[in-house]
Amino acid sequence: MKNILKFPLLFALLANLFVLTSCGSEEELPEIPVDPPALVTTYSAKLLAAPLGDESSSTFMTFYNNTIHRISDAGTTGSTWDFGYFYGSTRKASFASVKNYPTDVFDLTAIADADKKECFFVKSTTLTAADFDAITLESELNSIAKPTTQSVTELNVGDIVEFQDSYDNKGLIKITRVVEGNGASGQIEFDVKIQVNNIPVQG
Repeated sequence: MKNILKFPLLFALLANLFVLTSCGSEEELPEIPVDPPALVTTYSAKLLAAPLGDESSSTFMTFYNNTIHRISDAGTTGSTWDFGYFYGSTRKASFASVKNYPTDVFDLTAIADADKKECFFVKSTTLTAADFDAITLESELNSIAKPTTQSVTELNVGDIVEFQDSYDNKGLIKITRVVEGNGASGQIEFDVKIQVNNIPVQG
């Protein structure tokens, strides 16, 4: 009789152990926090056309930190510049990388050739000003491919320009105002939305 009771007792012990183990496995694991999507960096800027022989104009710019530079600062900060603005008789309102900035507008001899940054532009054929305004997240700029040219010409209000700098930061420019001319009064105003992927280490 004692031998017969051993099996039901053993079964009951195993059943209780299973229930306890099962209850423990159903405990909720702590939630892992998820970073929210990164908001796109947005800013507005104004550049002046370069007056011939006058180095006081704010004509050049660095994209990633929204810094505008005077031509007279070329010898000290020129190696950080991405692009400049100019207004030509046939090219009209134009952007060009420091590497490709036309010497007939201003010859940047104060910057060593090895320190002149490349920057790539193309005027968008698909995006509108409304598309630009609707962008709120950095991820919405993922589809921008690196343009193949280092200048863009004949810019007009409402144009959207795709760009990528030498640090692989990329984004869009919306032209908001153009004052014709290559003298002290000539200027361009624009908005920028940029995906900042790399920030250079300043020595």
